Amino acid sequence: MRKRYTRILLVVVTLVVVAMVGVRFGSTFYRAQCRKAWKDRVIPEIARKADDAAWVTREQALLTKDEDWLSDSMILMASGEWLVYANHCSKSDWRIEDICLARGSDGKWYYTTCHFCIDMMALVMMQDSTPKDLAYFVKRYQMREFDGKSNECLQKTQSFPDEL
Repeated sequence: MRKRYTRILLVVVTLVVVAMVGVRFGSTFYRAQCRKAWKDRVIPEIARKADDAAWVTREQALLTKDEDWLSDSMILMASGEWLVYANHCSKSDWRIEDICLARGSDGKWYYTTCHFCIDMMALVMMQDSTPKDLAYFVKRYQMREFDGKSNECLQKTQSFPDEL
């Protein structure tokens, strides 16, 4: 009788462990799909803005007029270089880990998982210190180049720079 209860307990424990592992992998797969869907949605938006010279000029003029370097779509460097970007913070939707995708005035695509927080709050708090140029910004925030299409941009970089 005791052996029977031991077997039943072993089967139950095994089923619980298998269920937990299944939920974990299912959740990871679901989150990966949500992240990819976000990327697939924002890349055309970024490209449309970056390729629209009139939009770029208006955005630069607005930032310069307001003596800012950061809007909800552009980061303007002191050198005049820029990034058109889309950022997502996991605090606003847990299914999508922190990610920022951008296209630079140099024509290159960049990605980072640096945690800029909701509405780029980490950069908003630094509005008094304009990044000097694109190379400086890319290095400081661990941005990596990618082709603007592939899922390479979904890889992890660093969560936040060592020093601000």
